[in-house]
Amino acid sequence: MGQYYKTINIDNMEWLNAHAYDNGVKLTEHSWVGNNFVGAVMALLQPGMPWHKSRIVWAGDYYDEVDCGEIPYYDMVQKQDEQKNVLPITKDMQKLAILVNHTRKEYVDYRKLTGKDGWIVNPLGILTALGNDRGGGDYRSDQPDFEKVGIWAGDSLSVETEIPYGFWELKVNFQENW
Repeated sequence: MGQYYKTINIDNMEWLNAHAYDNGVKLTEHSWVGNNFVGAVMALLQPGMPWHKSRIVWAGDYYDEVDCGEIPYYDMVQKQDEQKNVLPITKDMQKLAILVNHTRKEYVDYRKLTGKDGWIVNPLGILTALGNDRGGGDYRSDQPDFEKVGIWAGDSLSVETEIPYGFWELKVNFQENW
């Protein structure tokens, strides 16, 4: 079976669902540069937008083992209103983005991302994924940089146009297995 994901701002428990953007809800169904759902999340993380510098998770519905210390974010937002009518940033804008982690003082420079056959994996959902590798459609252990999956989950993030002073670059090479 496949694991479904919701993108959640854990500071205010607002969330987005990929279905609202005509996308699949499994992690790798929408984790690519140019995707309108991820583009909407990136838009919310820009300066002046409501999620700028908020703590973000891509919460899987299999991430719910409370006895292991897991917080069932996916279920917690079931009755909360999701964000609606968020205009996504374009594919060209995504390719120029700087994804900034204010908690860890790190960033990912989207201008340096590479892919195959024009498809570039968008690291935002994968870096913030909770529950990955528990269902179909997840980023798998045989894929590059698997050890980085979820390392930014729950951290304060933003999408910027410039690299912030004093931050370190996190190089990622997430790739689809074809």
